Amino acid sequence: MVNLSIKEKSVEDFKKFFKEIIPDTRSHQGCQGVQLYQSKESPTKFTIHAKWVSEEAQKNYMVWRMETGSFDKLQPMLSEPFSMKIFDIVDE
Repeated sequence: MVNLSIKEKSVEDFKKFFKEIIPDTRSHQGCQGVQLYQSKESPTKFTIHAKWVSEEAQKNYMVWRMETGSFDKLQPMLSEPFSMKIFDIVDE
């Protein structure tokens, strides 16, 4: 899970950016699904929930995203650094 705080003036740009990059994420090796959630209480708060076949696949994806320059495009939209947490599925 990735939690992001987006500048109020950048919310629409962020949603557009996400829609542009999400097809490549979903087709990336090891991705089993990804969704973007926007908080109803705080519309500048977003959570990305992604499911990967392994932690290694997720790390490979993050390296690839850095190489594509996506993080450089995201950075100016953030109001604070994003946080990422990795979870194991317990009940599947």
